[in-house]
Amino acid sequence: MKFIVLLYFIIANGLGTLNAQSYNDDKTSMVNYVKRLYNSSSFEGAKIIEGDDAKYYVVAITLNNLPQDSTEKNNKIALTKAQEAAQITFAEPCVKFEMISLIENSSDHKTTFLFLCETLSEFVKNAYIKKPFDGSKIVAAPNNKYFIAVITLDNSKYTAVSSRDKVAQMKAKQQANTMFNGSTISSESILRTDEKDKSTEVISSEIIKEQSMGFIDGIEFLNSFETLDNKTTYIYYKTIIK
Repeated sequence: MKFIVLLYFIIANGLGTLNAQSYNDDKTSMVNYVKRLYNSSSFEGAKIIEGDDAKYYVVAITLNNLPQDSTEKNNKIALTKAQEAAQITFAEPCVKFEMISLIENSSDHKTTFLFLCETLSEFVKNAYIKKPFDGSKIVAAPNNKYFIAVITLDNSKYTAVSSRDKVAQMKAKQQANTMFNGSTISSESILRTDEKDKSTEVISSEIIKEQSMGFIDGIEFLNSFETLDNKTTYIYYKTIIK
């Protein structure tokens, strides 16, 4: 039996809805690979399994004395425990789960549920690679909703990585305030030219002005990655309890 939890991806600016379906048929070999590794060396809880070309997030949950006539309820219990184990181990939410194996041991009345999952950062990064976007969005998972802010900055405009990181963080807070508080945001870019030793150095600075009805805290850095056009994309998130 295959129990699939669907995750839907809501675009907050109203451009549309993207569906993040469960793992598809072309990943059959990957699923079989994970199952073989688990069968050769079983474990309990969440674990990262390194493959030849990728890493897989796997969670094994074992439950005792489950009623045989409550399949749906048993699956939900296992899924909830899998989500908790993944959050603790991977230090970020997992937003997509698929149960790939159900192992029943009748001798000791135990049932093991083996899940594949995808972390929030991996999900957003994969969505971005398929179709690049910037801005704030909402990711809706089975138990929680997550606000995400995606900011892409041009590396050449910043003389220090720390400065670029701070700008990304401020922009993430701006986007959160805009979504939750309806704040008015204005950004002003200034090019300042300083002449030194008969050469011209162009320094880019950014002044961010904000007027809002309140302050949104709890925005956490999730991930960043470089793109081919010498830019860096940052991902921030905040958990929104349903």
